[in-house]
Parts: sequence; structure tokens; C-alpha cells
Amino acid sequence: MDARSKAAVLLIAILVAQCGCALWHTPEDVPPSELPARPISEETVMLEMARISLSSTEEDTFPTIWNEIDEQSIPLEKRRQLAANGFRVGIIDLHMPAPIRQILSGREAIKGVLGEEMVQVNGEEKVTVNHRRFPRGQRSEYIVVPAQPEVSLLENVDGTVRGQTYRDAECKFIIKAFPQNDGRVQVSIVPEIHYGQAKNFVEANEGMFRVEMRKEKRILDQIEFSATLEPGQTLLISGTNETKGIGQVYFQRQSGGSLRRQVLLFRLAGTQFDDLFQASSPVKENLPLNDESTDGLLPSQFDDPTGD
Repeated sequence: MDARSKAAVLLIAILVAQCGCALWHTPEDVPPSELPARPISEETVMLEMARISLSSTEEDTFPTIWNEIDEQSIPLEKRRQLAANGFRVGIIDLHMPAPIRQILSGREAIKGVLGEEMVQVNGEEKVTVNHRRFPRGQRSEYIVVPAQPEVSLLENVDGTVRGQTYRDAECKFIIKAFPQNDGRVQVSIVPEIHYGQAKNFVEANEGMFRVEMRKEKRILDQIEFSATLEPGQTLLISGTNETKGIGQVYFQRQSGGSLRRQVLLFRLAGTQFDDLFQASSPVKENLPLNDESTDGLLPSQFDDPTGD
């Protein structure tokens, strides 16, 4: 074999050896593959919902919180109707007022039975926080007052006050969410009272009839309202300073031998939307209601909190 042939054989041997070395990567050298987080549907909204029961001391300072809340987002005439019936509504911007933040974060936290609801206790139930998905326009019930033997209600309708007693009644909010193409969400809330014994009702739906077993219901449409939220903003709903009317029934509960004011917070925690044609905007802070609730994630990064 001449020198030229020997050089060719040596070159081939070197190339084979180098290729062989390239195939022997240990698993540690290769980063683990990660599946992308599953986004929620473009037509679905995630709300983080909290119910607070105020102590007598907290109730004394609560009226000052309204100085930091935007009530002008609700039309004037609707605010008058709400106030006449004992309701007060406003929007909290991205930063929660300090007194509410202290209430939400200052107590021992434990998980609910199924892990989907967090209950904070300090000798008694004080705060509940849970998370719900709302498909566009679909009805979702939120029980504000659980079933009572009877509920006496004073309503103000167009300036006329009338009263009625409902047996075996519970008070609910019917919530619907409508995602907008700019990332905001319109949240519609209709109070209802469900009362009496459950029975069959024939309901018409998309040209078909179906039988539904439920209680009688009274829709309190004079205090139906809606608000438009940006991601991270919170809708606050409570009673007027002077408890009265429907607001007294919805936002005053017996606890520990005394009546306690209730406050509801609905925070827009996440949504998916098509931002292809949206102008770029600076990232806004989207903080959770408290350290035990959802992470402060931006709309396009919001994952399924249940891990399903």
C-alpha cells in the first residue's frame, strides 16, 4: 500500500471515530422536553372570586376604601337604582387597597375539601377564594346567601317600595362573561332569588323543549348591572353604608352571634384573545388577590390552575 492509500485509510478512520463520538451523548447533556402549557379557550374567562366577612373594626374603616375605588365606571342612573336597593359597586385598579390586602393575606389559610377552594380562618370563616371558568355568554350561578327558611325582601322599583317574603329561599348572582377583542371582559350580574320546593318546568331552548327540575325564581332586574374589566382589575360589590333593602339581605350575614357585612371581589385573572391586530402596550402588573390564590399571570400566559 503506497503512502497515498495509507493516508486515505487513516482519514476515513479518523472520520468514523469522530462520528462515533458524536453519537454518545449522555441523557444529562440533552435538556428535557417540555410540553407548552395548555391555554384556555379564546371564548373563556377566568375569574378569581373572594367573599370577605368584615369584623366590627374592619367595618368601621371600610367606607374609606371607596375613596380608592372607581364607581364612575357604572352609569349614574344604574348607580342610583343600585343605591336605592342597598347595593354599591365599583372597580379596583391593579393595586388592591391596603385594608383589603391586609384582610386577604393576614390569616391562616387551608385548602378546601376538593382543593379548588381556599378558606381562611381565624377562629371562624373569614374569607373564601375560588376560581371559575366562564365560557362566553353562558349562565353561571354564584350563591351569595345559602338556603334560608324564609327571606323577607324590601325592593325599590321606580321609587316605589314593596315587600315580599320568600319561603325556602336562597339568593344568587347569575354571572355571564363576554370577552372583548382587546383583552377586556364585560361581566354581567343579575341577582335572583330561588324559593319554594323544586318542581318540573318546561323550558324552550333553540327550538326544542326540555324539562328542568328547579325552584321558582324571581329575577331582580332592577339591580342587574354590568362592568368592563381589564386583566388584573377587580369588581367590588357590597352594601351601602346604611344597610337596607335587597343589599341588606345579600350583604349582611349572621356570624358568631352578630351581623357581619359581606364584601364580594371578582378579579379578572385570565383570558385568551386574538391580539394579532392590537397595538403593542406595556406589560401591566396582574397581582392575585392573595398569596394563596392564583399566580399573577398575564392573559396570554394563563394556565389551567387545576393542572388537568
